[in-house]
Amino acid sequence: MTETKPTSFKNGVPKAERNGMFGAEDRLIELAKAGGTVTAIVTYSVPKVMHDEIADERYPVVQIDHIEPLFEEKAEASAVKLRDTAYKARTAEGALDIPEVEN
Repeated sequence: MTETKPTSFKNGVPKAERNGMFGAEDRLIELAKAGGTVTAIVTYSVPKVMHDEIADERYPVVQIDHIEPLFEEKAEASAVKLRDTAYKARTAEGALDIPEVEN
């Protein structure tokens, strides 16, 4: 039998036991098999700002501190509504360029 390992990410996420996905591996694997998506709350920090002196451009480096998957339908719906409202307030755009996937 294959052992389920803590969820891992390619870059920039804290150790598995602190990243919020720890303990959700089985549910995430089932969603992946079904082609499902997960809405999650992501907490991040900006530990530094990079400066490209040649192009004279500055850009933030975002560090993921915690990811909390939302498996409950009500919590997911609330998060999507908050996300859309925040996006509209920040950009004056009416919709995100992310297609909604039916569960």
